[in-house]
Amino acid sequence: MRALLIVLCWAFAASAAHAPARDATEGRVVYGRYCASCHGVDADGHGPVASVLTRPPADLRHLGDRFGSPLRAAELGRWIDGREDVVAHGTRAMPVWGERFRAVEGSVDPRIRAIVVYLETLQTR
Repeated sequence: MRALLIVLCWAFAASAAHAPARDATEGRVVYGRYCASCHGVDADGHGPVASVLTRPPADLRHLGDRFGSPLRAAELGRWIDGREDVVAHGTRAMPVWGERFRAVEGSVDPRIRAIVVYLETLQTR
């Protein structure tokens, strides 16, 4: 029984150690699908549609300067899902993606968490 417990603990620890890498990989995919057209593939604010927007998209590589590091998904999630106003994203009632990323009040959609983990890997220090 003790050996089984040790193996389970080791497996959980190994799985948890790989979670950030898995989240960053998933975040890169979700970011590419929903964010890169405006913010750019490199998150530099120079996406293919950036030139036609009335307000230039933010350079997301510098989020740590404004929000601290590590980036906090709960705080950034309010900007991403429309609970906090971002003029370029539309009104709080209808961000660009509608309610696609809206989670239960007080929680953050797992895709937003993954995007934030990915954006953390892009931060300039």
